[in-house]
Amino acid sequence: MNGGKRVTNILSGVVMLLMGSVLILLPSEGLSFVALIFSLSLIVYGVRMLAYYITMARHMVGGRLMLYIAVIVLDFGVFVWTLADIPKIYVVLYLVAIHAFSGAIDIMRGIEAKRYHASSWKLSFFSGVVNIVIAILSIVFIRSVNMIVILYAIGLIYSAITRIISAFRRTAVVYIQ
Repeated sequence: MNGGKRVTNILSGVVMLLMGSVLILLPSEGLSFVALIFSLSLIVYGVRMLAYYITMARHMVGGRLMLYIAVIVLDFGVFVWTLADIPKIYVVLYLVAIHAFSGAIDIMRGIEAKRYHASSWKLSFFSGVVNIVIAILSIVFIRSVNMIVILYAIGLIYSAITRIISAFRRTAVVYIQ
């Protein structure tokens, strides 16, 4: 990881920590804020993927997949944006699905990293477990909007901490001579 990427990860981790703290302090207005944060992050990620496709991926093998991913992520971002005005249960279910899916992916990445004897498998596996636990607790407390917001804030703070930790981690560099 180069220096610019490290600084970007640290800054985004600090912003995520601040947003998680605000959500814990103001859980009553939090679900609309969570939907706004979530939709904006999906839209920004979709636009970045689209820019990546336009600049580089269209010349690569399998680059069209990046275009499809960008369009789908943009679609989800706009969809979540429209969910801000309808009943809160749909936003909660959407957040549960995202946490469960993200947790499953992180667990699979951790298992694969362990298979290749990588040292970072524990962090990835534990991150997946935390996301799965947040999804399960969100289902348990599905009627309490404040508890859902607090659970999301805890997940956001945990994600920020892991992002900051990964920014300070040494990365292996392979030299070909």
